[in-house]
Amino acid sequence: MIFRLSHIIKKELIQTLRDKRAFTLLLIAPLIQLLIFGYVATTDIKKTPMVICDYDNTSSSREFIEKFTASGYFDNKYYTRSSELFNYRLDASQAVVGITIPAGFSETLKKGRQASVGIVLDGTNSNLATILSGYINFTTADYSRQISNNFIKSKGLSLSNGIDVQPRVWFNPDLKSVNFMVPGVMGMLILILLLNLTSLSIVRERELGTAEQLVVTPIKPIELVIGKIIPACLTGYLVITLVLVTGLIWFKINFAGSVFLLYFLAAFFMFCAISMGLLISTYSQTGDQAMWANQFLMMPNVLLSGFIFPIDNMPDVVQYLTYILPMRYFLRIIRGIFLQGAGFTDLWHQALILLIWAVIVTLLAALRLRKHLV
Repeated sequence: MIFRLSHIIKKELIQTLRDKRAFTLLLIAPLIQLLIFGYVATTDIKKTPMVICDYDNTSSSREFIEKFTASGYFDNKYYTRSSELFNYRLDASQAVVGITIPAGFSETLKKGRQASVGIVLDGTNSNLATILSGYINFTTADYSRQISNNFIKSKGLSLSNGIDVQPRVWFNPDLKSVNFMVPGVMGMLILILLLNLTSLSIVRERELGTAEQLVVTPIKPIELVIGKIIPACLTGYLVITLVLVTGLIWFKINFAGSVFLLYFLAAFFMFCAISMGLLISTYSQTGDQAMWANQFLMMPNVLLSGFIFPIDNMPDVVQYLTYILPMRYFLRIIRGIFLQGAGFTDLWHQALILLIWAVIVTLLAALRLRKHLV
């Protein structure tokens, strides 16, 4: 069996290395996608364009505006005292946030009364508007607290300390989305690459005319499946190494766990991706059919696994469906290792589910891969 497996593995490696364009793509494509997701697909909000209509034009109103720009979340890109121009900036999507400060703002605050400020948000992107609304409320509350303290002190009164809230963020203290995205990108790239690579495996045998040669050999279906899994795993580890090195050196992401544990548990997910690809290849007669089937499996794994959208925010029915997606469990593994420094005792449940999932699909692929179907 070992002798036959070695020849299958050798054949697969030769076919992969012989196609220089495909091998180059294996190296370049993951890096390009990592850079795209690291820089573009980010939930960090910085310097959101803002238009200010300040009818008060006092030191207090300017101090209030400075609170927003100093936070780094907003950029005072436009300043006007015209309501028409204010509305135009928002209508033309030149600004996402609009703040109107009425005349008498400063005098109202000096008298210890509540001042009104008009804030308009572009709700075209509801998710962005929700996040910005939270930033606006926090900034406004902080400025109001500062004004209240100054007013009370000016009257010679003391202010009770009340509740002192000091929130601490664990695992990702800088709240950088790249620390959250890069581990997920690693899982996505492994899935896409190995699914495409292995789903075309048996189809390629048919298209190259080598299927008939496999029929007359003493190779068993399970041996052929294992022989195609091992070279694909080597390719998967190459992708993991590229993403890990690029993430640590280029993006300077936090890595709190064990590299050895990452490589060990990644094998379970690669096993799942490869088994899915092999099962697709046994049903597909052409490369086009295999590619369409790949898309059918990849999209749910990417969109419903928690890679971008939190699973808890999904409808209950969809949340139940995510339990059959292997990427859901691998994301818990990889983000746990990267961000939380989780150990094997914390992640063995997810690894066991991936192993059971992969074994079942591999057996189905081997049953389909009987010689008269090859």
